[in-house]
Amino acid sequence: MVKKLTIKQFFLLMSITGSIVLPHGVFAAAFQLWEQDGASVGNYHAGRAAIAEDASTAYYNPAGLVRIPNQQLVLGIVPITVDFLFDGTIAVEKIDDNEPRATKAQGGTLNFVPDLHYAAPLFSNLVFGLSVAVPFGLQTNYGYGSIVRYSATKTSLKVIDVAPSLGFAINQHLSIGAGADIEYSEAQFNLVATVFEPMFDSYANNSLSGHGVGYHAGILYQFTPQTRMGLAYQSKVTHNFTGTSKFTGPLANFLNETLPPEISNNNLKTTATIPATTTLSFFSAVHPSWDLMATVSHIQWGIFKDVVLHNVSGVDENVDISNSITVNIPQNYHNTWNYAVGANYHVDERWFIRTGAGYDETPSNNEDRNLQLPDGDRIALALGAHFQATKTLGFDLGWTHFFTASVPIDITQQVGGQVTTSKGDVTGNADVYGFQMKWDMI
Repeated sequence: MVKKLTIKQFFLLMSITGSIVLPHGVFAAAFQLWEQDGASVGNYHAGRAAIAEDASTAYYNPAGLVRIPNQQLVLGIVPITVDFLFDGTIAVEKIDDNEPRATKAQGGTLNFVPDLHYAAPLFSNLVFGLSVAVPFGLQTNYGYGSIVRYSATKTSLKVIDVAPSLGFAINQHLSIGAGADIEYSEAQFNLVATVFEPMFDSYANNSLSGHGVGYHAGILYQFTPQTRMGLAYQSKVTHNFTGTSKFTGPLANFLNETLPPEISNNNLKTTATIPATTTLSFFSAVHPSWDLMATVSHIQWGIFKDVVLHNVSGVDENVDISNSITVNIPQNYHNTWNYAVGANYHVDERWFIRTGAGYDETPSNNEDRNLQLPDGDRIALALGAHFQATKTLGFDLGWTHFFTASVPIDITQQVGGQVTTSKGDVTGNADVYGFQMKWDMI
């Protein structure tokens, strides 16, 4: 009976801690991508709702589409390297009498984020735009080589947004725009559970896909030919996820006589909401050689308090195999602000240099933060360049480096008599590289 109770507790712990990965992957600031085009990487998206210099404005502020005089295609790729280092202890009950075990583990990965933007004037005052972008993404992976695997291994997410838009010029100063956000999402999160010895390691693999629909809208006001201000809003999007929950290995084999040993179900479900973002931007060509720009964004993370995961496969409190376990995970995020300033220096008619800096707040808190996403406030520094190769073809490259504050991890997860404690500090940084081609089809 004691052996069965231990297995039940470990599996329930696996189910709950494994489920935590989904909301952190989808909703944490570290997984929110500000650069939905390659060029803005060089300014850290400063002025994103006011610049309207290419077809990517269809995503940032569709009111800016009226500044695109001809058909235009923008293609970009943004490689992102993320690095987390956890330095601390992991204590798992029933392993070494719950003594904390010191460890260090890397959790960073390399990711590639593509984007596409298209603009086409329909009339002199009406322009159509289409964007395909990734507003949320990235991946962390601590691997299976340390005791951290009992708290987290792989967490990945991608959200693809297909966004048709229209921009309309009311007069020579004021334009408005709006569009739909049709989103598809995929998430994967894995974990390891065991009893007594690593030889009992068993693997939790959870995969989900979802979809949701929202909208975006904006206003652009042109004070002078050189100066403009934009206000944009991207709505919250609720994603309905479904997928598969699997638990395989010695523990599953002990409770389930099927070969290969596996406890699984294809009816894993949850609903999660990506928060709304309001952005105010300013842009001014203050000199023939200099442009200045700034952005402030408010992200409504405060709507995200809990995630309820339905139909988790595992062992219930009666030590029976079940495909209908419900897990409730508190998150308690809070609203945040993001700030960015930037400048362009025009070397000549073909070249200009970009630069930027910014500050990004985390929505997480010290009580709920865990190893799936040890997110902290970040400072960004950016540099980039634009080269106009021909009258119709231009190229951009950019680089943003993020300095992430060291954050504490001190979380205990308990199910019945089973307790896992993660305690330590996480330091991290990220590098974002932007590459873009702009083609004016004239």
